[in-house]
Amino acid sequence: MAEVIKLRVKCHACSYMIEGSAKYGAGHYVPEGVNFEFVAIGKIETPKGRRVKAEISAICPNCGVANKWTI
Repeated sequence: MAEVIKLRVKCHACSYMIEGSAKYGAGHYVPEGVNFEFVAIGKIETPKGRRVKAEISAICPNCGVANKWTI
């Protein structure tokens, strides 16, 4: 079953809004919009349910700076 990641963050250098999404599952990864890399580093349980804690890295299409976020 494919899971969907939606990304909407600001560039650290120029404050450009970077948006992208990706579908991933067992053995495949299909980016849409801005290409980004993610590494799962844990799970968080909240009253709403469980979600994955991850490190996201992407290159800003506006200024070319490499950015990294923890979500």
